[in-house]
Amino acid sequence: MSHARLLIIGNEVLSGEVADLNIQFLTRRLTGLGTRVRSVRVIPDEDPVIVAAIREAIDPASPLLVTGGIGPTHDDRTRGAVALATDRPLVRHPGAEAQLRAGYGLRLTEAELEMAMLPTGARLSFGPRSGVFGFVIDNIYVFPGVPDLLADVFESVAGEFAGRPDHRIEIMTPLKEGDFADALREVAAAFPDVPIGSYPTRGAGGWEVRLILRGPDPVRVEAAAARVREITR
Repeated sequence: MSHARLLIIGNEVLSGEVADLNIQFLTRRLTGLGTRVRSVRVIPDEDPVIVAAIREAIDPASPLLVTGGIGPTHDDRTRGAVALATDRPLVRHPGAEAQLRAGYGLRLTEAELEMAMLPTGARLSFGPRSGVFGFVIDNIYVFPGVPDLLADVFESVAGEFAGRPDHRIEIMTPLKEGDFADALREVAAAFPDVPIGSYPTRGAGGWEVRLILRGPDPVRVEAAAARVREITR
């Protein structure tokens, strides 16, 4: 299973002004496609911070997905930061300009036209429903920060993250975690290749625990799940 990193950019996320929905969407979609998310980082709209974070995260073997900061206002810093981080100058992208002119028509402002300024060599990724675009530089994928627009644009590149999804089993138990914690530790030690997560949750009948097992080998996951069922009856 391949791995990816997420970089969420926005003062509004860090201040709590906006509830981030993009992390959950991307982690679920990527995992379902067969790409495991290795790390998530949330940073402010500050050029030095964004540039440093991108340079630190760049890995030829691991795609980086960046959200936010590609709109027309003064706090949309991501395009320039990606250009600096990858040592590519910003240039007017003909395809991006054409899309903006087609979408805005005579209402297109100079500020909106700035969204066509992209790092040299950028490949556009168009949302099939909205026509909004992100862009790709090598294995850096840059998306809008608005959740609906991000989800739309992601679909245009989703196939590039296709791999072999993990086999996944979910087990529910009314027992409390302390009732089976020691036994679960033994199961985890016996199956180090099968990550096991234990998550208390409040259901209609009160508290219960959701256990999730996943791994690349279905036989091993099924065997571990059988042991977990035994200790959580």
